Amino acid sequence: MPDSQDPKQVNNNDLRNAQFAGGLVNADKVIAGQIGGDNYNIYIGQPSEKVQIDWLQVSSFLLNEQQRLTTNPLTLGEGITYRTEQVYVPLGLVERKKQSRRREDVSPEKGSELYRETEITQTFENKQFLEQVLRDRQSPKSQGRRIAIIGEPGTGKTTLLQQIAQWVSKEIEQSIVIWVSLAELRSRELESYLLEVWLQAVARQTGQAQASTQVQDDFVAQFNQGLVWLLLDGADEMQTTVGNPLGEIEQQIRTGTLLQKAQIVLSCRLNLWDGGGNTLDSFDNYRTLEFSYPQQVEEFISNWFSSLPSAETQTGQQLYVALREPGKERIRDLVKNPLRLTLLCFNWYLGEGNLPETKADLYEQFVTDFYEWKKGLFATTGEQRRRLNEALGELAREAIDKEETRFRLRQEFVCKYLGEPDDADSLFELALRLGWLNKVGVEEKNPRKAVYAFFHPTFQEYFAALAINDCRYF
Repeated sequence: MPDSQDPKQVNNNDLRNAQFAGGLVNADKVIAGQIGGDNYNIYIGQPSEKVQIDWLQVSSFLLNEQQRLTTNPLTLGEGITYRTEQVYVPLGLVERKKQSRRREDVSPEKGSELYRETEITQTFENKQFLEQVLRDRQSPKSQGRRIAIIGEPGTGKTTLLQQIAQWVSKEIEQSIVIWVSLAELRSRELESYLLEVWLQAVARQTGQAQASTQVQDDFVAQFNQGLVWLLLDGADEMQTTVGNPLGEIEQQIRTGTLLQKAQIVLSCRLNLWDGGGNTLDSFDNYRTLEFSYPQQVEEFISNWFSSLPSAETQTGQQLYVALREPGKERIRDLVKNPLRLTLLCFNWYLGEGNLPETKADLYEQFVTDFYEWKKGLFATTGEQRRRLNEALGELAREAIDKEETRFRLRQEFVCKYLGEPDDADSLFELALRLGWLNKVGVEEKNPRKAVYAFFHPTFQEYFAALAINDCRYF
């Protein structure tokens, strides 16, 4: 049907009986210049009349803008961008009792075992988690009202949160889902952001310059009725003037009248959640599981390449075959992490069905891509990267040569090479913020002492090879 015949779509100033985003709320009149182009409206009545906002549909519209993969900035230069649903593979989760305690080491062929939880209450399939924890509210501490999704870098926390947001919006009746990227608060408090930023976006969609008192009161009423879900992404990326981001969130929830009445699901890096000073003890925490091989790894590869032009589907199938070859055990384990699998797919695509000539060349590209992926939130200078890579190389080499557990690194040992994490310009803190090192548990005999690991043991081997300037070592 041509646009001019579409009963939902109107052009320029002919806006009577129009709709916004395919039917948010019928409208009689709206000022076109305040929205622009072909318009869809979301409120009823003349400007002087009471504005009736369909909160469910306007929140769904704004939420739809948040469904882009976090790796898009990395692949955009090649014209590759994805929405979450195009490549998403459902992730399982585990409910933890406490931090893992281990004594044994692992081999690089099974390096992902370093991040496997040993102290778990229950393991959930994706659908089971959504239905049991979020819809039926069966969680031990908060009855589904306070949920934390935790994990190391690249495990799909944001992607999972995006899918949770869409599922809640569609499956839980009358839910109003609001997405907040905590890095974008810029020291603004959450309630201030909701009233001064998110609500003003709603007002502009209705053709208002700003939200009226009536609209603000209506918005507060949605909280009072318990209809609002807040999806808070990236607690570890939240800027605070003093203290710990988790402590700041807890204080704002405790003192904020709106936040107390909302259902909250947040995502957080493992390093911050387990790093001490976590006051969000009312939150039930669930850790993301890695992909299974071959089923979920190959499903993701299929999704990634099938969203490209049809000629690339065969390229993805060739990657299946390459991973199945003998001798690829380490890389098969490496790519159980969604970010690392994305990097592999991208490099396979750039190489037109081939990887760099040597494993060292591949990991060099992975390291470059990793810094690029982090650039938007944790930008580093060339000098910082050089110093950090050099120190990581020394740490990696010495651990492999001298430590009883080569890949499980005691905090005291790490400090010898990277300094204390709270030192000014600490390389230890930089490695944690970037995700090259991650806390994987505590010492078995002394739970007050943390244990760390590289992003994957194969990256530790790569940095060690750089330290001795001999990639044959790798």
